[in-house]
Amino acid sequence: MLQELCLFRGFTKDQAGQALELLKAEGGEFNTSFAPMTEKMRDMKMQEILETMFGGSHPGGDPLREGHRVVIMAVGSKQRAVSVMRSIKSVSPDPQDIVFAMVTETAMKWTLQEYIDHVSEEHEYMKTHNPADDPDMKKI
Repeated sequence: MLQELCLFRGFTKDQAGQALELLKAEGGEFNTSFAPMTEKMRDMKMQEILETMFGGSHPGGDPLREGHRVVIMAVGSKQRAVSVMRSIKSVSPDPQDIVFAMVTETAMKWTLQEYIDHVSEEHEYMKTHNPADDPDMKKI
């Protein structure tokens, strides 16, 4: 089974549970865990967080609540990330305001707070800028 982890900020335990149930109903060879981002994780590198949690432990601490609702996904493919996003959006009010990110090789070196700040900034930029007005996007 492929082990996956999704870290949440700004969601209730009930919302996370509902989304996880929808995801499990899709079937497949996935062992997906959802966990809250906590203040103890804030200054940990993403690599350390994932190693700790995939090793069966949780750093503990109080859940982070301030700022954007954020979901950071350590999943095996973009297709799987889309499934995770759909399940979470389906149980969330204002799903367009959720910041989603997949863990990248670069992000592994960042602290959780650095990664949250980075993806939140990208999210705000995308909400306020039209890609059609960006000459670099027109090339794609």
